[in-house]
Amino acid sequence: MTNTGSTEERDEQVVASKLPRAEFANFKKLCDLEGKTPSKKIRELINKDVDGKFGSMYKSTYDKEKIKQFQTSTIKDYNNSLIVEEICKVNFVDRTDGKFTQIGLRPIVEEDIFLPDGNIFPELPSLGRHIAVGERDFLINSILENEEIRRMKINKKDIQEFPKEVDFHESTILIPNELSVSLSISLMRRIEYRDHKIILDFHHNLFFVPGEAMKDKIIIIEKDAILWTKQRFHNQFTEKDESLDISVEPLIGGKVDIIARSVNRIKSLYPEGIKILEIKE
Repeated sequence: MTNTGSTEERDEQVVASKLPRAEFANFKKLCDLEGKTPSKKIRELINKDVDGKFGSMYKSTYDKEKIKQFQTSTIKDYNNSLIVEEICKVNFVDRTDGKFTQIGLRPIVEEDIFLPDGNIFPELPSLGRHIAVGERDFLINSILENEEIRRMKINKKDIQEFPKEVDFHESTILIPNELSVSLSISLMRRIEYRDHKIILDFHHNLFFVPGEAMKDKIIIIEKDAILWTKQRFHNQFTEKDESLDISVEPLIGGKVDIIARSVNRIKSLYPEGIKILEIKE
């Protein structure tokens, strides 16, 4: 089998065969400046030209106020549901690389949602919340997969004694949702409810988490033990930089393609600042 070189090299050969040398050299400089392969840049230019000629024909029929309402309500739902920001130290960047992970949803809905005389209310309830929960689950899985983090066993009948294992001054504690009632009762004298938060012993935030991943575990995370990085996107409707990116694109057949996503990276995780308690019967 003949080795034809990397995909990027083959892309350059195809583009070079179609462009005069001087024009290709300038085009390649533009690609390098934007960190894109020639093939990716060509697709981007084609999509932009097609969208400019045809996409606007569809978008012009949409009610901009409905699109604005959809975007602002989804972003508000996302921001009100954020959990990672309560656990990690979060920084924001404008550019990303291959180490980032996209977390999002891509519903395809009837275009009535954005038509001026459409009968569908321009919201998808909990779309933003689902993405915030996806970030939380991504964080939990990353912690559970890290073999450098300390693990200790605790008997389920002694679960109310778990605070003895908290040896950080400030922390976030993730607890299986099935223990919410029993622990809220047994620790009621030590728990305070403040600003929609559950605080243990004045210094530790408690989060009760549903799902199989947390069924038999308690995760204790010291403040600032995890550095999380998010990409920010300028939103034309909120006129602010947001950490949720939303795009609305028309499809043939009276449908709308909606993409809502956040772009994330766990930049650093300090294993000594995290402890996992494994619950045993």
